[in-house]
Amino acid sequence: MQLTAGEVADFVGGEVHGDADRVVRGVCALSEDGVAVTDHLAFLTAKADCAKAVASQVGTVLVATLPPSRGDRTWIRVDDPALAHAKTAQRFHPLPRAVTTSVHPTAVIAEAVDLCEPVEIGPHVVVEGGVRIGAGTIIMAGSFVGAGCRIGGDCLLHPRVVLYEGVSLGDRVRIHSGAVIGADGFGNAKDGSRYERIPQIGDVVLEDDVEIGANTTVDRATFSTTRVRRGTKIDNLVMVAHNCDVGEDSALAGQVGMAGTAKIGARCMLGGQAGVSDHIVVNDDVVVGGQAGVMADIEQPGYYAGMPAQWGRDFMRQVIEWRRLSEMRRRVIAVEDRLDALDARD
Repeated sequence: MQLTAGEVADFVGGEVHGDADRVVRGVCALSEDGVAVTDHLAFLTAKADCAKAVASQVGTVLVATLPPSRGDRTWIRVDDPALAHAKTAQRFHPLPRAVTTSVHPTAVIAEAVDLCEPVEIGPHVVVEGGVRIGAGTIIMAGSFVGAGCRIGGDCLLHPRVVLYEGVSLGDRVRIHSGAVIGADGFGNAKDGSRYERIPQIGDVVLEDDVEIGANTTVDRATFSTTRVRRGTKIDNLVMVAHNCDVGEDSALAGQVGMAGTAKIGARCMLGGQAGVSDHIVVNDDVVVGGQAGVMADIEQPGYYAGMPAQWGRDFMRQVIEWRRLSEMRRRVIAVEDRLDALDARD
């Protein structure tokens, strides 16, 4: 596949400065030293990279601001170079899509399964009864789809994905290897010194365009629904507990943990290893820093950090003060020593 710089500019909404007919055969990073990338496209977001771009072999560069020295490169000015680069990369590396119906002979498919052609079912896949799989969906090797699941169109389940019974996926859902969707939530009732298991009889719904990272778990609800809403992206090794609700277009980074019945609003971002306590509500447009612990509801949009999570600016003031503690301690000890010396004279 190849495009021209002009064609790239057309679909990303940019302006070409230079040769609009320059061929683009792929995307790359400016740091790929020694690679012949004269027919590739890169992007830069910082002015500090301008000299690197001019000196590189990259033929076409996406920029927000044109550099004063442009060399013989073709430049495409766009408002958001990273976003334009991502859209171009999608053109060159589209998600695999089923073209014709193909069921591997080692796959085990129950009789009462509704396959909307075309679909691809890979080796050693197990699909139990009452399942519906939408057109264009690919289920790769070793995956398991439990009874009564509903899988939309154009979904992609990578190898060894597990969907417990009754899980529902919207359209264009992508789930990476090792993810488990619909396992029992961690629900137990205390009976003296023992625990009695609370049956987890709810379900899980992943809406359209959700992506789930490798080895992530989304537990089924106790009675109702654990829901991940449209467009949300969840990284590897994330835990979403029973009854949680994750809002539209949110992003959860690696090792985030959401305890039972926590709710995250739309367009939220949770940094790596952040935690949200049970029954907490985080409203829309909140950013939680890495390793922060959300222990109380967050109503105002903005950036929060620390343990327990607080306004980011307050947390940074505390960090500055923590760094001064050693010096303050030395000064306090010196003052105490002087006071002790004065007392000794009396």
